[in-house]
Amino acid sequence: MPGTAKKLAIRPAALDWLGDALKLHEVLDETSALEHALMSLPTITLEAWTAGQEILAEGEEGEDFFVVYTGRVSVLLSNGRPKPRKLGTLKPGDFFGEIGFLLKAARSASVRAETDAKIFRFPSAEFERLLRDNQGLDKWVNIVACKRLLKLFEAD
Repeated sequence: MPGTAKKLAIRPAALDWLGDALKLHEVLDETSALEHALMSLPTITLEAWTAGQEILAEGEEGEDFFVVYTGRVSVLLSNGRPKPRKLGTLKPGDFFGEIGFLLKAARSASVRAETDAKIFRFPSAEFERLLRDNQGLDKWVNIVACKRLLKLFEAD
């Protein structure tokens, strides 16, 4: 069962960083457009997770999308095994939750904080709007999701 995160205030520098991480500067011409895109998503949260805390649980329902801001998180697959297999480590700028978000399906893997970590959380409806308004971001997220689904099938 996932833990509970501490909610943090989001500073302008963190939003600038998030825009870079999501490559929005490549699809938006002006800094003001980038700021407007992110500021128009009022329910984005920045959460603090401590090392060892489970952020997502494999099989749970959930469609939110996440971006690692600081720290590292592990992606784990159990597929009914007693000991989960580590599929990889995500670092600042990496995202997760895209498969559940895109497919509206249960989480395909668990995600646990390897170190203390700060994570941006986008509620599903907000992220859908961001993708609808930014085709380049939409394409990039879908490509990464396809590659990760392939990796999941290969891991099984």
